[in-house]
Amino acid sequence: MSAQSQPAARDSGRVGLLLGDEQPLVRRGLRALFENDPGFRVQGEASNGTSLLELAEAHRPEMVLMDAELPGPDLLDVVRRLVGNRADGGSPGVMLLASESGLADGRVLGAARAGVRGFLFKRESSEIVSGARDVARGGAAMSPGIVVQVLQALRCTHRPAALRSSGELALLTPRELQIFQLVAQGLTNQQIADVLVLSEATVKSHFNRICRKLALRNRVDAVILAYEMGVAGSFTEDRAPA
Repeated sequence: MSAQSQPAARDSGRVGLLLGDEQPLVRRGLRALFENDPGFRVQGEASNGTSLLELAEAHRPEMVLMDAELPGPDLLDVVRRLVGNRADGGSPGVMLLASESGLADGRVLGAARAGVRGFLFKRESSEIVSGARDVARGGAAMSPGIVVQVLQALRCTHRPAALRSSGELALLTPRELQIFQLVAQGLTNQQIADVLVLSEATVKSHFNRICRKLALRNRVDAVILAYEMGVAGSFTEDRAPA
């Protein structure tokens, strides 16, 4: 069967999610990860994009984890339908899981703009669960290596352009500007915390405020905006209040 699902009854307090991957072994591994976490409930799994969309329509999940190379309809079409077709106005947090080679340059940019909130490597099992928690709370998750891919894609296919006014940076505090610049360089929250001598939780809190102020959905949006504003390769080293 191309799709497997559990009854659609809601389980209060647990995040319902769907899994999409062509390989049964990968799906079993992901299911085991999340079934061992009390915060999640696996509602179903699919081996192709068509089945995944059918399950999403039936179960209304809060999260969807899918292979970036999932067979079936075009990846970006699947993402747009997942995040845009909810009659109740809600939409699931979509995370893409990439193989060792990562995502095609054009794919990661297009997926971010389509509404994907997480980009992680399949090999990083511990990061998959923690990233899913972040996305379930309304945040975003991204492997540093994929941020590097975004930067490479921007350098190859884009020229910095004032698509949005650099005056928006005035909305940020000095500390938020530092964190914005470091995120755009591909640093993780923990790496930023080490550079600025802050806790990882403080960095996460700052980044969430940055996203609200600049209307960003995820780290890819932050990298793109920083590049377009010409601040992706810079870092304000002056000390700023935490």
